[in-house]
Amino acid sequence: MNDTEYEESGFYVPPIVYAIADLVMKLGLLVGVLGAAYLIYGVFFGLSAYTSWDPQKQKIMLGNINIASQAMMIGFGAASLCIAVVFWLEEVTGYVLLITAAVLGLGLPLIFPMLGGEKSSIGVAKALAGFPQGMIVPGAVGALLVVRDIIAKFTNAIQRRGADTDSSKMEFGADAKREAKPLRTSLIGKCWEGSYCRDWVRPHCPIYQKREACWRIRRGCYCDQEIVSAAAGKAHGGTQLEMAPSSQYNYANPSSPGVNKPLKVILNDAQKAERCRNCVIYNDHQAEKYKIVMPLAIAVTIVLCILLAPLMRVGIGTSMSGIESLAGRLAFAGSQDSGLKLTRPNENVQWVLVGAFSLMIISKALQVVEWCVFVKKI
Repeated sequence: MNDTEYEESGFYVPPIVYAIADLVMKLGLLVGVLGAAYLIYGVFFGLSAYTSWDPQKQKIMLGNINIASQAMMIGFGAASLCIAVVFWLEEVTGYVLLITAAVLGLGLPLIFPMLGGEKSSIGVAKALAGFPQGMIVPGAVGALLVVRDIIAKFTNAIQRRGADTDSSKMEFGADAKREAKPLRTSLIGKCWEGSYCRDWVRPHCPIYQKREACWRIRRGCYCDQEIVSAAAGKAHGGTQLEMAPSSQYNYANPSSPGVNKPLKVILNDAQKAERCRNCVIYNDHQAEKYKIVMPLAIAVTIVLCILLAPLMRVGIGTSMSGIESLAGRLAFAGSQDSGLKLTRPNENVQWVLVGAFSLMIISKALQVVEWCVFVKKI
């Protein structure tokens, strides 16, 4: 990540600090991986004969397990903090950290009994206990970055002002300039109530005369040369305009033999709709639609989350019971009791989790709205 990217994001890190964070991140990952690998090897292989060892060897092994657990916790903890600095601008950083912490912290203790393993010794139990402890810091850092990403999505959604409607990106109306909007008759303006309709063209435009919107009938002054030429003929006695594209967009070339003028191309509804999606007028309409739909989507999603909050809280305990039951059914040991007992969070923690789930749901709802409005352009 370079200095310019940091400055643009409002989070500047001096090069020396960035270099140190990058180095500590790599060293931390190395230490953490070595510690985790030692514990995984011990759980599945090295500690299988723990109960047959003499007390002195057991004591030494417990000390090694403790050192490996501390190495994993310190290594992954330091690495996760530095990852947050090095990959601050990456949207997926928090999600990757959170998922990794969940897989190592909860996944291994879950998978071990499913594979027929048993906590038959203090050594195995202590090695497995090191994983949830070692993932506390990475999980916390990941959770904070996820919250930051969700807040950033909210902020961008609220502050968004139709960046997707930049006329230079459009096939139709690429050189169009914004003008003052006329008095509106509807909440979301029609094409002739927008910023890209010319005052002198409007009275002579058949779309305006019908009081329709060009995207309703799927033809307008920026995509259909007939419309703008007719308007120009009435307004300026046949003046050629540079609003609609050249005739190749609307007429077949070359002409059929014996025909003096080019044949008109008949577009189907799908082709006309695609033409609208690439027109600056329709995209400006979409930006206005987004400003209305976005706060409504947030309000509706918040209300639904509040109404469903008690059900989500109950679902946390039900999900844990389901995981325990599934582990028992899949365990190769053949017992319905897999030995996996997940600790239920207290009521306050459950409500915190419900709040986190609600934020993620609201964030995804905003993404769906953006996808519908600016990608599918519904």
